[in-house]
Amino acid sequence: MPGSNPAAVSVDVHGLADAARRAGGVVRGPAPVIAERVAGVWQLVFFAEADRLREITRVQGRKYEGVRAGRLRWSSTMRGIPPVWETMAPTRDLDGPEARSGLELW
Repeated sequence: MPGSNPAAVSVDVHGLADAARRAGGVVRGPAPVIAERVAGVWQLVFFAEADRLREITRVQGRKYEGVRAGRLRWSSTMRGIPPVWETMAPTRDLDGPEARSGLELW
């Protein structure tokens, strides 16, 4: 949903992908999305697939943003729009002290 919080942030793209995989985010349908914040704007970069990071094309990015904005429909393989409690959950900082101590905030 537009304005939703990222599930996690990190300077390590592979750490983000691993966190998405551990959370069970790589299942039927599209893989979790990894974005980079550039000049205050989130730009889509990768899908965190089960065994690799796959770059997001411009066409895929436009479709993803259209679905998030409610202008396009989800395909039959994509899960429904997440409930507000899921998209507004506090963002986990994977580089913070809790993460470095080995604790997982799942």
